Amino acid sequence: MAAVLRSGLPMVLPEAESEVETLKARLAVAEQREEAVRMVLRALITSLRPFGFNRQRFLRCVREEGQDTPSEGPVSVRHTVLHQEARRVLRESR
Repeated sequence: MAAVLRSGLPMVLPEAESEVETLKARLAVAEQREEAVRMVLRALITSLRPFGFNRQRFLRCVREEGQDTPSEGPVSVRHTVLHQEARRVLRESR
């Protein structure tokens, strides 16, 4: 399955099965990232008050979501996204 490029070097094309598995893994990670963003949005909505934003309540909600998230597998990417998005919300709320 090696094709030759103009440079004369062989180009190895990935086999269809490995490419499908790679795409499935990337999709699983993307879905977990999306779920983590939704968790941060839920925490933000929960922490809104009539005249402002309850920072402590937001942090508590995000910490609880982080504690409930597994540390292994594609779900573990939620930890990174929770941290990044929570920092973004806190930075913008100043």
